Amino acid sequence: MRQIVGARYTLLDGEAAADHALCVDGDRIIAAGGLAELVARYPDAELVGGDSFILCPGFINAHDHGRALGTLALGTLALGAADDFLEVWLAGLGSLPQIPPYLAALYSGLQLLRGGVTGVAHSHNPARWADMPAEIPEAIRGYRDAGIRVAMHPPIIDQNMLVYAERERFLALLPPDLRAQVGAADKIDLSADAYFDMLDALYDAHHDSVNHRVHIQVSPAGGQWCGDGLIHRACDWARRQNTRAQMHLLETRYQRRYAYKTWGVSFVKRLDEIGALGPWLTLAHMVWVEEEDVDLLAERGVGIAHNISSNLRLRSGLAPIAEMVAAGVPVGIGLDGQTLDDDQDFLREMRLAWTLANRDGMAAADLSAKAVWRMGTSNAADISFGAEAGLGRLDVGARADLVLLDWEAVRGRWAPMEFPPSELLPAFSLRRAKREQVRGVMVAGEWVLRDGAHARFDVDEVEREIYARLDFVADGGAPELGEYLREFYRGWDEDDLPPLRR
Repeated sequence: MRQIVGARYTLLDGEAAADHALCVDGDRIIAAGGLAELVARYPDAELVGGDSFILCPGFINAHDHGRALGTLALGTLALGAADDFLEVWLAGLGSLPQIPPYLAALYSGLQLLRGGVTGVAHSHNPARWADMPAEIPEAIRGYRDAGIRVAMHPPIIDQNMLVYAERERFLALLPPDLRAQVGAADKIDLSADAYFDMLDALYDAHHDSVNHRVHIQVSPAGGQWCGDGLIHRACDWARRQNTRAQMHLLETRYQRRYAYKTWGVSFVKRLDEIGALGPWLTLAHMVWVEEEDVDLLAERGVGIAHNISSNLRLRSGLAPIAEMVAAGVPVGIGLDGQTLDDDQDFLREMRLAWTLANRDGMAAADLSAKAVWRMGTSNAADISFGAEAGLGRLDVGARADLVLLDWEAVRGRWAPMEFPPSELLPAFSLRRAKREQVRGVMVAGEWVLRDGAHARFDVDEVEREIYARLDFVADGGAPELGEYLREFYRGWDEDDLPPLRR
């Protein structure tokens, strides 16, 4: 059935319009215009929405890990990984309780949809590398059942699993019993050939280049964890399959130091030297990027997935997002499964990114509310699924992925009835909107969230099933390594590097 979706205000690529309704037929937007005009053109269409809503495109989460419960969501550090420097925090992730991949993805998808997210770039964390070929289809099934689009990134690494470099120096810091335990566990039991065979099979079975419900993409997990040959092979695979690659990069100062220690140049310049930079590539985090490399990223068309909450929680720093946007780098927003409140509130993440990107000093680059709306919608869609997918927009012909926000709740009780004027609405709503004010979410023409409730699943039942099946047995976690990792990387702080100008 055709549907006409109307609202008091519609946000079109970050700009507000009044009396701008949409007509949806199947999974596409087929017409746009004034409400009365569309009703006259399509008299049999169902009317949805109304004067008490804001209509905007579905949000795209440009980088996440689908952990379902977060890393501290169980309410006790004994059952989670305490926030710390990334290099220390990673060593403790094995202590997180294991959730079956289908349930983790299903619940993650339901959480994201509750906040208006209609598509997610999922960077998978396998329980064991050898189990990944079985886990990925289950995770895809979980997201599909939830009703959310997914760009799936199975990861691969081939070096530096324990520390970024100087492995023997690190092992020498450990007491003998811990050294033997860590040395035995420091193995990667998935070869590059086996990984790409798996990727080919997943692509053939699941990649949807027609309706864009599922994308299979390649993920060399991080620049310090992957050799030049693996990164080059991954980018070649992405170009050959007309899909994308996503990689963690420059999340911490120690990753920047690794590049200079290894090659004597910045990470971005090294990736350019090996032909890895291009419009097929998205780099997550990019906190410690060199000022002079920002223009190179823009020239090559590389996307950036900005994860402000995660960068704050793991003490990584603040990425120069306003400068990137000003230079023309396509930047999207990702939650990384590490929002400040462990609640996957995408609207709050947009607000936080906007606030912290606007630095002190009159000469600082400005990041507008309009730019942040784009970072959460069209930009994030382009760097996660590709511009050809038609996501993150409300254009005629685009995919029918829509969000209805409760205008009265966003406006609040004290604002005058006609406030704000339309030119201020993007900033006003970005400052005030929360996930609780998301009332409706449409994905591919289907209302998967109605009146704030999931249409496909009883979330309470899903939560009960997760709790019943939680596996609290730690597998591979090494939180006791923290003090030794701190000591090891403190030595890197003394290295003489070029100053990072911002």
